[in-house]
Amino acid sequence: MNDNPSQRQGSDEIDLGVLLQKTGDFFKWIIRGVYHILMFYKRFGIALLILLIIAFVVGYFMDNSGGSSYKSEVVVVPNFGSADYLYSGIQEIETKRQGGDISFLKGMGLEISGGFNGITVEPVVDIYGFLEDTDRLEAFKALKGDMAMAKNPEMAVNYRYHRITIRTGRKNDAKEIVSAVLRFLNSNEYYRQVGDSLKKNMISRLETSREAALYVNDILRAQGSNTGGTLDPGSTAVVLRSEPTAASAELVDAQQELFKTIDKLSISAVDADKVVKEVSQRLDIPQRGIITTRKWMFPLTVFIVFSGIFLLIFLFRRMKEIATEEG
Repeated sequence: MNDNPSQRQGSDEIDLGVLLQKTGDFFKWIIRGVYHILMFYKRFGIALLILLIIAFVVGYFMDNSGGSSYKSEVVVVPNFGSADYLYSGIQEIETKRQGGDISFLKGMGLEISGGFNGITVEPVVDIYGFLEDTDRLEAFKALKGDMAMAKNPEMAVNYRYHRITIRTGRKNDAKEIVSAVLRFLNSNEYYRQVGDSLKKNMISRLETSREAALYVNDILRAQGSNTGGTLDPGSTAVVLRSEPTAASAELVDAQQELFKTIDKLSISAVDADKVVKEVSQRLDIPQRGIITTRKWMFPLTVFIVFSGIFLLIFLFRRMKEIATEEG
């Protein structure tokens, strides 16, 4: 009974000693591994350096001999309900490009199909703009604010702005491709006729809204509104009462709604001159990532392959040593 505490203490000391020994062996194993790696690179350092230099030179010349990649982005507004037409048109161009339909591309006025590497379109996701529409806002609330729904590609037609991305293999090709794509998209006779009709209606609504805003402003003046100045008869500005009374509150609200309508119609009138209106463009953006830049990708690949071969050899020798010791 009295020997049990000392036996347990001795057992604990033995276990601690074994643990310390195993820990020491583990660190020794790591040190040996690092040493072997350093000796490997010391032994084959010159050969590896030569291979890296060769890979860099080859990649450099490939990057500067027409092997580069460029991206161009064009932000557009599809008018007259033509968002679906925009997406189907871009898909048609990409399908024809992949199929090598040179006659179709030449029919677009595109003579540099060899440098045309791809075209895609996606919505410029603007959640606030998406929720401005009352119907979409109610649907969004019904889904308890699920952001994934608003960003779903199927909802692309509900966004105002869309980004066309064009990839080319040569610099300065993008300008001609962008022009050809926009000409193709704006050549649809149906949407052009719809656009002419809607634009006339839009201008008429804009004039009516401006006249209504001036009329409401005259009523507020007659009620003793503090305008702070005179109103130019030709101006589209809307004058608000600084502190509207209860009697004029509805007129003030109507005036504000007219102002919003005038603002939206003015912007729409500017965009409505084309079926697909170009807003902005960024051309020939170099794709200089580590993957697309061969002068860095090739040396990195050589280093990884060279090191991988050493690792396989090292593991094979270790397994052979373990197998020999067990035998």
